[in-house]
Amino acid sequence: MRRFIAWTTLGLALLAAPAFGGEGSKCPYPTQVCLNMMAEQMKSGGWLGVEIDTDRDTGYLVKKIFDDSPAQAAGFQPGDVMYALNGVVISKANKEKLTAARGDWKPGQAVKYTIKRDGADREVSLTLAPVPADVMARWIGEHMLEHAQIDVARGTENKK
Repeated sequence: MRRFIAWTTLGLALLAAPAFGGEGSKCPYPTQVCLNMMAEQMKSGGWLGVEIDTDRDTGYLVKKIFDDSPAQAAGFQPGDVMYALNGVVISKANKEKLTAARGDWKPGQAVKYTIKRDGADREVSLTLAPVPADVMARWIGEHMLEHAQIDVARGTENKK
């Protein structure tokens, strides 16, 4: 399962938006409410700029680095494993600690990751950026398509 690291509150990105459903659950909000919430959070949230695989017990596998992103400037590479954030090991068991470590990410905020690359640990520091408009549009569009599928499924269920 690929997810996008973006900004805040474990939000749409660091884990693909548990606030909006994320990680295999269905978004609990009506479509328009969800759209408004996502847009507002993304406008003010900090962005890392990587596409990751979160389907792991520990750490996130970096699949792609966005051009002109903080991750690219910091030297992230595809294949890196993001192992810890601000000293907190990235694992399902540490979900609450990670949420606290992320706090309310904002553009301009400095964060530090421990990554594993070629069997060695490396510390990587970077400064979060605003979420680019094209990335924001993509994420919102993908999530709204999920809403549409759920709405159609619910309509089908109601007819039975």
